[in-house]
Amino acid sequence: MSLNAAAKASVALEHFVRLNQSVFYHEPTTSKSKSSTTPDPDVIFLAGWMDASPRNLAKYTAEYERLYPSARIIAITTTSIDAAFLPHSSNLKRIQPALEILCTLPPESKVIVHFFSVGGAWTTCLVAKEYHAKTGRPLPVTGMILDSTPGRVKYAYTIRAFAVALPKHPILNALTNIGIRIMFFLYVFAYWVSGKPDLIARTRADLNNKAYFATDVKRLYVYSEADDKVAWEFVEEHIEEARGLGYTVQGDRWVDSTHCGHLLVDAERYWRCVTSLWTSVS
Repeated sequence: MSLNAAAKASVALEHFVRLNQSVFYHEPTTSKSKSSTTPDPDVIFLAGWMDASPRNLAKYTAEYERLYPSARIIAITTTSIDAAFLPHSSNLKRIQPALEILCTLPPESKVIVHFFSVGGAWTTCLVAKEYHAKTGRPLPVTGMILDSTPGRVKYAYTIRAFAVALPKHPILNALTNIGIRIMFFLYVFAYWVSGKPDLIARTRADLNNKAYFATDVKRLYVYSEADDKVAWEFVEEHIEEARGLGYTVQGDRWVDSTHCGHLLVDAERYWRCVTSLWTSVS
């Protein structure tokens, strides 16, 4: 099956079981790996960018199913409402089905963790922190892919990130856009007054916290110079921070792909990087 055909094989995760409003789960129908030399991962954990739809994630899950047919897949969506308005308790409830699956894995399980943008990184960190709270161990990860993340709270980048979910109607779009800009300044002011790090700063720190993500887990950062929501400089700063802490890191910097849009520019290159990472750690 070609990459395009694979992407069309499941347009909205229809054959996944929906465990709650955010978590989708796929149980494979075969126990056989496609490769005779490289075993499939036991689990693939996929966390989408903010306001990514099941249809968006299906482009990735379909190819993962083709590459690793015996792997179970957990796919999680995250909305801007989840990140900006829901209390911590509601977000813990949102990730609970995924957490339960991960907590029941045998110690020797092989797991790919693949997440996108701030939304996916933040949700993954929520899962990792809650997993650590329950087990005392880092999230069971064998290889990790960070797509277009992590960023920083900067006005233009943050506004563009939230603008993805704006309504199409011109009047509603304008009003919502104004609301987002006002909320940004209130958000920054609130964290400045409290003296606490904001959500993105916390996520950057959590990703490099050895209690949540072990240093022996190999990482692949995929990012682009053309990204207008997460600057490539922010990603490379995090890469250097991770290396300084002892993490094994590989960076793949693109030139002309948009935010979380590398797959659309060169799917062959994108999946070659993913499979190369998995081959190196399996």
